[in-house]
Amino acid sequence: MSTIFDNGGQETFKFELLTLENGIYKHSRFITNYVEVANIDINFEQSIVSGANFIIKHLSDINYLTDLIKPWYCLTVNGTTYEIPLGHYMLLSPSKNSSQGLVSRTIIGYDLLKALDQDKTLVSQSFVEGTNVIEAVEGLLDSVGTWVKYEIEPNDETLSEDVSYELGRSKLFIINSLLNMINYYPLWVNGNGIFKGIPWSPTPNIAHEFIDNSLSLYEDNVILNIDYSGGYNVVKVIVNQLKEDTEPLEATLTMEDEGLGNHPFSYTNIGRYVTQIFQSEATSQDYVDLRARRELRKMLELEEGVNFNHAFVTPRLDDGIPWQGDAYRFKNTNLNIDYVYKIIKQSYTLSTGLTIRSMIRRFKLYV
Repeated sequence: MSTIFDNGGQETFKFELLTLENGIYKHSRFITNYVEVANIDINFEQSIVSGANFIIKHLSDINYLTDLIKPWYCLTVNGTTYEIPLGHYMLLSPSKNSSQGLVSRTIIGYDLLKALDQDKTLVSQSFVEGTNVIEAVEGLLDSVGTWVKYEIEPNDETLSEDVSYELGRSKLFIINSLLNMINYYPLWVNGNGIFKGIPWSPTPNIAHEFIDNSLSLYEDNVILNIDYSGGYNVVKVIVNQLKEDTEPLEATLTMEDEGLGNHPFSYTNIGRYVTQIFQSEATSQDYVDLRARRELRKMLELEEGVNFNHAFVTPRLDDGIPWQGDAYRFKNTNLNIDYVYKIIKQSYTLSTGLTIRSMIRRFKLYV
């Protein structure tokens, strides 16, 4: 898997200020010369996936309530410059500092999911039986503001019964609940500030291959973590249903059902069941069965993880933020590993010689 990042090149960064005008975010100007420190953290285990920290020289005309900072990673290779966006960040915690006569701002930034988390329902939110789930999600996104841009993969699934959420639930919570019913990944925001929603897949999307050779692009200090403390070998999914005259939807799945009897934590090997029960919403039995499979596969990710430092890479030159479901193939001869690992967390310090700290978990074991 050869990429432009294998060939070296000159790294630079630029920082764009976006201003809200007539309900749409537009380019204001670049403030690169004012940015002294910039860091980005990505965590797919959190509902608000991405965050950023900036230290910038004081600018009196930034609106910290509405303006956004959009960082760009720029790589020049053989005379061609690639400019890759790294997200849109709300500037909600702009501390002001004075030192030796100079004023700066230390800013905690949030990705646009924060806006959905802040937007809570003032009355209970209900959706009637037969509602298309994706249309319900898009309706919630439309209600947040005209600035919201989204790409949610279409799906024909509809609600099998009425669904209600109590007053005070955030729109982010409701959207992720609805997406979960049809086995979509939780919502995230890509590098261009677009809300994304795609179906969960048992097949990883391999975004890059880190091979320990002359083009490995990762540092020697690699930590392999193994932990069975949160393990389980049987999953039961029970759907919360309101209809009294309808048989409840449920599914039970063991490792043996999935052909994983040779897994170290399977019933076959340890001689006992360790059960994890999930209360869920779903639209059909097929989706309950898929949810059970998804949760069992998640367990396979618990036991083995890798922490390592590496160069910036991305499979999408129009988006520098990893997607839900993205994975790396990671090979290390000393540790005797060569597997596919799901991206869980990443930390960036945006400076020349960018090194990313990644935490990845083994995607698919013993199959």
